[in-house]
Amino acid sequence: MIYIFKIGHLPYTPFDENFSKEDLTYLNTHGIQITNSKKKASIFVAGNNKSIKKFFLKNPWKKNYLIWANEPRFSTVNSKVYYPFKFFPKVHVMNIYTGEVFINNVAYQNIRFINNEKLEYLNQGFIFSSKKIATLISYYNGGKSSKLFVNSSNIDLIKKRSDISLFCFQNKMMDIFGNGWPNGISKEDSRMVNRHARKKEILNNYHFNLCFENTVYPKYITEKIWESIENYCLPIYYGGLNSSIYEIFPENSFLDYSKFENPKKLLIYIENLKVEEFVLRMNKCIAVYNGFIEKSFTFWEKNKKLMLDNIINKCRFIIQKPS
Repeated sequence: MIYIFKIGHLPYTPFDENFSKEDLTYLNTHGIQITNSKKKASIFVAGNNKSIKKFFLKNPWKKNYLIWANEPRFSTVNSKVYYPFKFFPKVHVMNIYTGEVFINNVAYQNIRFINNEKLEYLNQGFIFSSKKIATLISYYNGGKSSKLFVNSSNIDLIKKRSDISLFCFQNKMMDIFGNGWPNGISKEDSRMVNRHARKKEILNNYHFNLCFENTVYPKYITEKIWESIENYCLPIYYGGLNSSIYEIFPENSFLDYSKFENPKKLLIYIENLKVEEFVLRMNKCIAVYNGFIEKSFTFWEKNKKLMLDNIINKCRFIIQKPS
């Protein structure tokens, strides 16, 4: 048995018992268990570089270490092994950049597409109640310190989406929901209640949703665009350099902000958008969504198994335990 000690809570990961018990059960049946004992631990697992560095300084043991990070910012190491400090043990890495975490464009969407039903297509009788945009994002100080350079390219989207949101808000074309915004801008912190239920309630009142990721990187596609489509909001997404979104979405489906020079031109486009084009774009998005709904249970099981097997194989490799 390989025993894992979690450095921190590791929320929304396969190591989080409150997130997906099925993931932990699968890991358990393949010889991996969580332990609260540092002495018993075979491998120490952290969710980011910062946590493991702090742990090293407080617990300078000659042990096995692993970073498993599902956010591009949490671990920017572009190799499967790195050394946080001289004379300390090496750390094995599984993150966005090693290709072992986001294994495809719909990683971690299993539950969404297995449990939901197909969406109805819009018809030409659709009428705009408003063209106002909704966005549910935190401010993070406007992204002033959020630059994230990978291969000499800044993949950060926090500053870009914050600037767009402020421009649209000042032009009375956007309602903002989220925490950290200057007074008088955000309508509410939508995360203070049941997050997903509240998001659905909010988006039901809009036809457009600015739903950028925090960063743009191949295969890093989270729940944001899917929740927009589920609630019949045309996604305003960033599909530019480094995105793999067009591997699953056709051109002229969602509104791709990377094709607009500035937020003013985005607003002009939306103001002039005809019902017919909105319906066509929205239905293209729905077709993609429904296509994944139609995938077999076996497809999604294999999808999840591949991700979990990566963890199992990595743990066995670290302690050199044969399967």
